[in-house]
Amino acid sequence: MPPFRQLGFSDCNYTVGARRKLNSNMWRLPHYKPKKPEGIFMLNKKMKWGIMASLVVLVIGCGGKDKGLKEAFEKNQEVAAERRTHSFRTAALSPKEQLATFSVPEGFVVELVASEEDGVVNPIDMTFDDAGRLWTQTAEMYPMDPVADIKWHELLKLMNNPKAQRQNPSFRKNFDLYEGKTKGTDKIVVLSDFYGNSKVKSKVWANGLAIPQSILPYKSGAYVAQGSELFFLDDSDNDGKADKRTRLFTGFGITDTHTMAHLLIRAPGNWVNFSHGALNKGAVHSLISGDSVRIDFSKNARFSLDGAKIELVNSGLNNIWGYSLLNTGEWYGTEANDLGYSINPMESQSGFPGIGNERFRDYQPWLPKLHDFRVGGTGISGLAFMGDTSGSFPEAYRNVAFLANAITSSVNAVKIVRNEDGSLTTEHLPDFLTSQDDWFRPVNMEFGPDGCLYILDWYNKIISHNELPTTHPDRDKAHGRIFRVRYTGAKKREVPNMYEVPTAELVQHLKSPSLWQKRAAWHQISDRPKAETQTLKKELEALIQDTSSDTPTKIAALWSIEGIGDYSEAALNSLLQAQDHNLRREAVRAMNSFMLDFDTIVATIAPLAQDKSPMVRAQVLRTLAESGSINEQALGILIDACKPVLDGNEMGGAYERRFERFLARKALESFPKELLAYMESDKVSGHKGGNLIWAGQALTSPEKERQFLALWKANTPAELDESTFVLIASMLQDPKVYQAMKPVIGNTEKAEAYVSMALARQQEVQSPELSRILSPLVKSLITSESGFDTDLGLSATTKMQIPGVQKTIRNLVDKKRGDEATLKLIMAALAMEGKSNADIFTALASDSDLGMGMRQLALSYLVKTDTGKSNTLARSLLSNADLAQSQKFVRVLSGSKEGGQLLRELYSAKTLGLDAFDISSAERMQKNDPENAQTQAIYEGVKQAMEAEKAQFQQKLDHFMAIAEKGGGDPEAGKPLFQVCLACHSVGNAGQQIAPALDGSAHRENEALLTALLDPDAAMEGSYALYRVTKKDGGTVEGYLSKRDGKGVTIAFMGGSTVFVPEADIKEKGYLGGRSFMPKGLLENYSDTQVADLLAYIKTLK
Repeated sequence: MPPFRQLGFSDCNYTVGARRKLNSNMWRLPHYKPKKPEGIFMLNKKMKWGIMASLVVLVIGCGGKDKGLKEAFEKNQEVAAERRTHSFRTAALSPKEQLATFSVPEGFVVELVASEEDGVVNPIDMTFDDAGRLWTQTAEMYPMDPVADIKWHELLKLMNNPKAQRQNPSFRKNFDLYEGKTKGTDKIVVLSDFYGNSKVKSKVWANGLAIPQSILPYKSGAYVAQGSELFFLDDSDNDGKADKRTRLFTGFGITDTHTMAHLLIRAPGNWVNFSHGALNKGAVHSLISGDSVRIDFSKNARFSLDGAKIELVNSGLNNIWGYSLLNTGEWYGTEANDLGYSINPMESQSGFPGIGNERFRDYQPWLPKLHDFRVGGTGISGLAFMGDTSGSFPEAYRNVAFLANAITSSVNAVKIVRNEDGSLTTEHLPDFLTSQDDWFRPVNMEFGPDGCLYILDWYNKIISHNELPTTHPDRDKAHGRIFRVRYTGAKKREVPNMYEVPTAELVQHLKSPSLWQKRAAWHQISDRPKAETQTLKKELEALIQDTSSDTPTKIAALWSIEGIGDYSEAALNSLLQAQDHNLRREAVRAMNSFMLDFDTIVATIAPLAQDKSPMVRAQVLRTLAESGSINEQALGILIDACKPVLDGNEMGGAYERRFERFLARKALESFPKELLAYMESDKVSGHKGGNLIWAGQALTSPEKERQFLALWKANTPAELDESTFVLIASMLQDPKVYQAMKPVIGNTEKAEAYVSMALARQQEVQSPELSRILSPLVKSLITSESGFDTDLGLSATTKMQIPGVQKTIRNLVDKKRGDEATLKLIMAALAMEGKSNADIFTALASDSDLGMGMRQLALSYLVKTDTGKSNTLARSLLSNADLAQSQKFVRVLSGSKEGGQLLRELYSAKTLGLDAFDISSAERMQKNDPENAQTQAIYEGVKQAMEAEKAQFQQKLDHFMAIAEKGGGDPEAGKPLFQVCLACHSVGNAGQQIAPALDGSAHRENEALLTALLDPDAAMEGSYALYRVTKKDGGTVEGYLSKRDGKGVTIAFMGGSTVFVPEADIKEKGYLGGRSFMPKGLLENYSDTQVADLLAYIKTLK
């Protein structure tokens, strides 16, 4: 079998791939030893600890060694000592040199398709059209973040202010490029003739673009997602170049280049799905119809082929850079940071946790973590499944998700199956492809018409967007590669031009084992004039009813019938009764694609509402919701789906129950009048009370409360589950509901359960009414012999502002004086009535048996009621304090107006020096007293000190770089030191998910890693900026923004604790410009040996 492209030295062609020697022209990539094999030389000098432990460069030839390459490489090693970025190497390998660095399983080979020589530069997206041509684009203008030109805190303000964006020069410049008012330098490139031995042909189809992040060929043109815009480029004169641009949608956020709209995928029912990343927000609207939707943070969405409709599909995760439609009609997607969500089923309306933590509704469930394993790294950037039924990869790779990992320079593999009951079967397989070239950056993948796996390589020294400046000179803008992985046991396949296939022959191509060919035939049947394709209906019906047709074939035939738009009762009934649940689900989904009356739709799918597969049942609910109509039978189906929750949230039962009741209630919210009439009719007798209570929440007030009380009397449960607790708490402002529910929630036997529920869902349930009801429960917890219960009660007192427990808490002080954790909770609770408890705070601040931190905390509460006594105590406390203790004292006291006044007094008396203040403390003081001259002097002094500190940063970095390069640390000794990082970050299942996951940190380059540790602000990603809430009482709360809505703000802190601040208590809120919530100076508190040990441990996090 011929190699993909003619490569090699003089008289030798070669292909690289298998781990063993396949023939005289194929070399394996062995586990290298000092001895150099014949025909191969290895260059491996000691490298900086960074992305790779060592770099092997191979040259394979048939008659001598390439001395020029060796000399160039050795020269690059010398240069690298002075230039530290993500990769050790400072020069790119040629495509054929890079080929030699790949390793794949036995029986596979890696082949070059195209490179920068063919116009492929900084590619992001690729797709195959119906002729088998490969479409890709350039991104030479990457990145185009406005943050490169303006300060971060200004950018955050602009993110939510479209009018101000249009007035800002940086944004306006980018808008002009995205909208086509200014020509960019990027292109769409179409590659052809690469399935044989001839040289690939490359043609520029469109130019003047600005980072077109995704392209989808359609008819005579292509949809293009580019920054704020989604438009259609058309080749109207059929000369092979785009000549007409039609804007379809505008308003996508452009704050962060790498998370703009991307991954356009054609879907059945005349839709196109796409993904949107975490750090952009925008009000997107159609320029065709005016239809609009907000797309904030990470979402999947879809638009109609005519550009008239746009709607949300999924919520959550952080960055979904891999999104795929399987041959079963199932959607799957990736999470860039893994987090136990490396590969996930993404059925419509499902949600996940992620930056912003947005849900479609407060009651939308999130999928639980799906995997205990981690594939490594934080840059899963592409996804592909083998969709061919034969002639591609071996059957062992069926249901394997191939994950392009741009951080680890590899292609990971995870086997995943969504079982009929909704449960998942997953297995982490060995990496499918690895490379010893750390410039290899796979960012996208797709199985091609020939059954091979095509890999898009960003090929760049730098891959991370935030660890180095966007203008860094080592960001490569000259390279890009496309490779394919071929199974040598597969027979060569002809790739027909489906545009030229006669209409009468298209159905036969739906039977092809090639998924590309099936979908190309579906496209052509759908896109050609209906007068031509409607003649295919009988043939399509026969294909669907043929028992020998497999599931992918029947699904492609169904999609084709949808494309024609001619309903086939016989075909749909056949599918609705099929054994394969994927066929039943797809048939239910397709019902809205035809011009059917709603009664027919409901009658047809009603039996499937009780299907054994939860995915089928969920699709029934979605189909009803998407129809936009309602009748009594549909209301009955939706109410029946409002079943009570099951314990837990596991896939295969509990999660699906929560998901179905979410879908049902969400659908009912569109028809409150019809629902009320139904609930007041005799039809209601056929439904269980628990179902009706949940369904009734779709009503509007006061009918919602009235129906609830009527139903509750007849359906009072023995105890409340969490969802019912939240449901009741949301109605307590109604006096009748309050009186009825007071004895139910106020049951002290359920104190631990109900108080825990209130804290877990605080932002949804917080109210004075609930706090009053919980008072006896909290009191019982505080007086419990259980330390856990006591702490729970104390925590609830402060967070929920529980009244009537102060005396009980005062009695705990002496008993718990030796327990610092509980004593902190006691002081926080007593501070609710600080004046009444001033004596206790005075005693605790004066108690020399307590640690400095506890005495400072007591003083911070005392100062709000007695500044004179606080001054005296503070002078005593600080008389023997070291600098670190003084700095902590300032951080604690600066959180209130009274504390700031005390700090000014101590500063004037020289009890505190300027070095005790950091910028956050100085800013808090300034916020509370902006006109005070002394406060301003402290603030200015701190800023000057910061500038001086920045000047010394390089010296610190050089010191720690020397330690890192020397190596020799003890990973076991470093592991305990690393635990402080887990207070915010996670590794695998350990730690908190407040800050980015640290899996794969071994692949980070020293300079970037040390910069993040020494100066977190410099390496901060926007969503992890410090968030400050200034309260109306002068207090401040700072940390990570966990959740924000109309009810208030939840702030998270190191260790995972949270505080909710009601909107009514907030004076100001917002991110602090360029400020990370990660504390500075971590390494400066460690010895050089400890630093070496810590870095050695981080090196193990692959």
